[in-house]
Amino acid sequence: MVDNDAVIAAIRKVCGLDADTVLPPDAPLWEMGMDSLRIVELVMLLESELDITFPDEYLVGDTFATVESTLDVVWRFAT
Repeated sequence: MVDNDAVIAAIRKVCGLDADTVLPPDAPLWEMGMDSLRIVELVMLLESELDITFPDEYLVGDTFATVESTLDVVWRFAT
């Protein structure tokens, strides 16, 4: 089962945000410091911590554009 808080904590970690930084579900992560390199880092962290694999076609910016879109894709591929 996926822990939403763990996913949000991973986003904060990759973006270099404090643990108390509020991340609204629909806020663009680009505004929080997310970029293409950090997306790769986030994918690797999520795959490692949650034991999931994202298909290559999902490794695009839109997939990880917001907290909500990130949670959606994590839930989609969680076992």
